[in-house]
Amino acid sequence: MEPAKHYTDFSTNDFAGDDFFFQWVKYPNDENNAFWTKWIQDHPHKKWQIAEARAFIEALDFTVAIPDANKVQAALQDSLQRIAALEQEPVQLAPQRDGKRFRLWWAAAAAFTGGIALAGWLYQHNAESTVTYVSNDDGAQKIWLPDSSQMILNNYSSVTFRKRWKPGEKREVWLDGEAFFDVRPARGGKELAQEFIVHSGNMNIEVLGTSFNIKKGAAFTNVSLNTGKIRVAMQQMPEVPVYLAPGDFIQYKEKDNKITKKRVNAALYSIWKEEKQVLKDIPLQEMAQYIEDIYGHPVHITDRKLAATPISGSLRVKDEATLLETLSFAYNINIKKQGDTLYFNLIP
Repeated sequence: MEPAKHYTDFSTNDFAGDDFFFQWVKYPNDENNAFWTKWIQDHPHKKWQIAEARAFIEALDFTVAIPDANKVQAALQDSLQRIAALEQEPVQLAPQRDGKRFRLWWAAAAAFTGGIALAGWLYQHNAESTVTYVSNDDGAQKIWLPDSSQMILNNYSSVTFRKRWKPGEKREVWLDGEAFFDVRPARGGKELAQEFIVHSGNMNIEVLGTSFNIKKGAAFTNVSLNTGKIRVAMQQMPEVPVYLAPGDFIQYKEKDNKITKKRVNAALYSIWKEEKQVLKDIPLQEMAQYIEDIYGHPVHITDRKLAATPISGSLRVKDEATLLETLSFAYNINIKKQGDTLYFNLIP
């Protein structure tokens, strides 16, 4: 039997790209049915990811570039029903599969996907013009843009851009949620378009070779610059652009039509893109400011000495709850929420 892998660590993308999983979806037999039936029973928390990956594979049509969202959704519902039915079937083993036949079909699938990194599932609004990536909770997804610039898309975010960036055209990306961009510098001549623009909410961020982080929330949009230089223009105030240098941070609150600009530790504001980030001598007060900027919660530290206490080590910032749990353990503090405010107190 082929599987000798740690499927427990697989994301939706990993399952969809796995040979043995693909064979089970496209060419089920007693052997792979037995394996996946037992594996699903032993790992019920992975059912949804398996259903998503199976839905994507079932929706593949080798005569069409990429399946549309409705087709994938229908396949997803069918996959969930099949998984439920599989759990009721007895486990039986059978002879080895016909690997040659499978490899031919998988070669077609590999050519079809072309190395695309799935984020939940990939769908097209327009087969000739744009692609959209939608992420779920599988973790940050790395995406290569048409000019070889790279972006990392955070959980529960989406990005849309044209499939091809023609010479002389703007390089444009539409973002909803959070992403980190490492933009390839524009060069002269006909090879690359000159301008790189990210549209996020009410902001248009213009770039020329840089790395930066954008987070669009319900109440505000944040931009922090790691390297290079960017120009941020508001759709409601295009005549008043804001220029950012490395270490600059701006926050735009749409309700108040207000922009706040300040200096921050830019590496901290893009820390989410790493599974674990090693910090060195970051004061708790700076972490408190980060929490307020990113999650919108005012933070009150009851002890001045505690506020100045630095932290060093590995920090997990998958979400707000994980971050607060890590800080509570690292500083030996009690964190309470009253209303919208977080209170940090030393544990007696």
